[in-house]
Amino acid sequence: MKQLSSMNFDELLSLKGKVEAAISSRVRQERKRLTESLQRLEALEVGSARKLRRAKTNGHSKLRALAPKFRNPANPSETWAGRGNRPRWLVTALKGGKKKLGEFAVSK
Repeated sequence: MKQLSSMNFDELLSLKGKVEAAISSRVRQERKRLTESLQRLEALEVGSARKLRRAKTNGHSKLRALAPKFRNPANPSETWAGRGNRPRWLVTALKGGKKKLGEFAVSK
């Protein structure tokens, strides 16, 4: 292939057209490949969602929400059921002077 600096104007325009055509062809191929991949992923999501709906043990869903046992007094919408790691607001409050976990208990 010739050096770009040694090509005349018509050869450069022809080369530019070929490059643009090759790029647009690759873009179409990549778009098609990604679309097919997304369709496969969506099919997997639909299948797993069906499995989640059917996943029950003794009539109870495995993904059952628990009632909150502790509430943030500064922001009542922040709650904790007492399972897993302690939320940041609770750790911060306990370090900041609150003495006991019971001070955050939700009254029944």
